[in-house]
Amino acid sequence: MSAGIGRRRGLLAAVLAVVVLTVPASRARITWSDPAGYAEDCLAVGAAVNAPGRTDGGKLPLFLEADDTIGPLTIRRSFDTSLPAAFGSSAAASDREAGVRSFVSWKPPRGDFRGAAEGRYDDQVRAWAQSTPAGVFATAYHEPENDMTGPEFVALQRRLYEVVKQANPGILWGPVYMAYWWDPAEPGNFIGDPAAWWPGTAYADFVGLDWYGPDPEPMTASGSFRYWYEAMRPTGLPLFITEYGQYAVADGERRDPAKERARAAAIRQDAAWIAAHPRIRMWLYWQAVGAQGDWRLRDQASQRAWREVAASGCRPQARGSAAAEGRPAD
Repeated sequence: MSAGIGRRRGLLAAVLAVVVLTVPASRARITWSDPAGYAEDCLAVGAAVNAPGRTDGGKLPLFLEADDTIGPLTIRRSFDTSLPAAFGSSAAASDREAGVRSFVSWKPPRGDFRGAAEGRYDDQVRAWAQSTPAGVFATAYHEPENDMTGPEFVALQRRLYEVVKQANPGILWGPVYMAYWWDPAEPGNFIGDPAAWWPGTAYADFVGLDWYGPDPEPMTASGSFRYWYEAMRPTGLPLFITEYGQYAVADGERRDPAKERARAAAIRQDAAWIAAHPRIRMWLYWQAVGAQGDWRLRDQASQRAWREVAASGCRPQARGSAAAEGRPAD
């Protein structure tokens, strides 16, 4: 976390008191700053990558193929269904060797978020954190709105943040929300008061959102994104789009060239908005398949649009290097 962000937090204290997202003042902050300014001074652009029936592993052939097609990609999103015993046994184990940064997501053992909030797995969390390289971005139980209440999520995040940061201040930790639940125009799946889901700036280094448009549309014009952005902007923290998908091709359907063109246009419109709103500091494409279908950018127009995004972001490190420059591209 940069010193500049820390200064902004002090300036925002009065604002936060008004908008309810309050900052607990009873605990000293444990912060870490990337000297290269990655995801602070430049936009971190990356992806989560899989293929039908395949997950990436080993030397990350799927990610490196995506890097050639829609890169340069400087950060990789990976998922562990349960807390790894160590970083070296996690889904992100090969990232550094491949010369890419890591954004990792895991869940407590057996999905036991209540036990994790009570400290039942503190020793395991501590062991994972101590094995994890500084500069890794991490979250636990992303998209929590499906499975728990706001107060339960807050209790989980506060406990995990304290344990992780005490074990390894170099890990960047924050919550990742699900856009589906953040549109006030959809009362059947609306979270209500965002303050009920917010752990506080003393327990987060960033705020993330996973957003999807099965039919192509600009994310930045959607009600869910706008509501999340306006709710989290006063925190003063970097805001990350940790999953972003445009146009899902359902199983058995043919790709629609008109929708592919609309996807490329939506990516460019979102890119223009993000360029004008530099609080967004990370943007990761879902170059993968999922429950709704195939989100991968396989047409030239969409690939070109994302390459433009990638070219505007943080500079990539040399493949096979453990160090990253993290400077804005020329």
